[in-house]
Amino acid sequence: MAALSGSMSKLHRKVALVIGNQSYSKRPLTNSVNDANDLADALRTIGFEVTLGADCTHQKMANLIDNFADKIQDQDLVMFYFAGHGFQYKEQNYLLPVDADEKIARETNIKFNSVNAQETLESLSSQTSYVTIFILDCCREYLFDDTSKFRGPKSSGSGLHAMIAPGGTLLQFACAPGSLAADGGGQDRNGLYTKHLLKQIAVPNQHIDLIFSSVGAEVYKESKGKQMPYRVSSIMIAENIYLNSIDADPARSPSVSSERISAPGMHNLCGVKTMKHDTNIVANCRKIGLSSAYLGEFQHNGLLSSLVL
Repeated sequence: MAALSGSMSKLHRKVALVIGNQSYSKRPLTNSVNDANDLADALRTIGFEVTLGADCTHQKMANLIDNFADKIQDQDLVMFYFAGHGFQYKEQNYLLPVDADEKIARETNIKFNSVNAQETLESLSSQTSYVTIFILDCCREYLFDDTSKFRGPKSSGSGLHAMIAPGGTLLQFACAPGSLAADGGGQDRNGLYTKHLLKQIAVPNQHIDLIFSSVGAEVYKESKGKQMPYRVSSIMIAENIYLNSIDADPARSPSVSSERISAPGMHNLCGVKTMKHDTNIVANCRKIGLSSAYLGEFQHNGLLSSLVL
């Protein structure tokens, strides 16, 4: 029977701030709020405490980031995710709130009306000596109406500028610096990068490097080489780092009846609280891409009834 592994789950609390902005007045996006909501749901199923923001103004984004940073404890595993518009200016990346069109009319407005990505990364990572994962799915084209008011060589470069990953951080862009990401095509609910992230994020006992390598490979494949995710890691920890640590060794697990007190299959499998909602459990797990084999393990050990998986 699957149970939470004792190592990381007991030592490292998992916390995440997830933001999706799409209702920009002049250049709205399609999938960013869905991306944020779906990722938040997936993270909760694997034990993250999630703070979620959707269509945030600058003030709301700043408050969310500051409050989240204040709550981080040493040894936390921290994740930050942003989907929306972002742009580079003078070798810095800025994440745009939904009121950016109204507030950023000239160069001097940028610093006070958008969120500096490097400063945010450093603020969050300085709060923990464990691991910070920083994901930016915002490599979309964004041009201000009157570029003559910006003195720099580029008012809004295509995509993002390369960033420095402080010690203990993993930095992930949806696409390579200076290039653009897809917001999702046709009837897709999610953007291209986050669609594949959702399929990998909750895979049991998958090292974080393999999670993001797998996502990158699938994005590159589906885009036919047009979008290549970019990752920089400065994590120097001599241990396996899992987002969803599962111990499937029956010899180390108590009986099924006692495990039901704490096992994810009972209380938090795919966001369903009780064993009375097996159909919802399966539907939610399929939504985030968990395999039939993984669900079958719970069914085999009595935590799910005999459903067609």
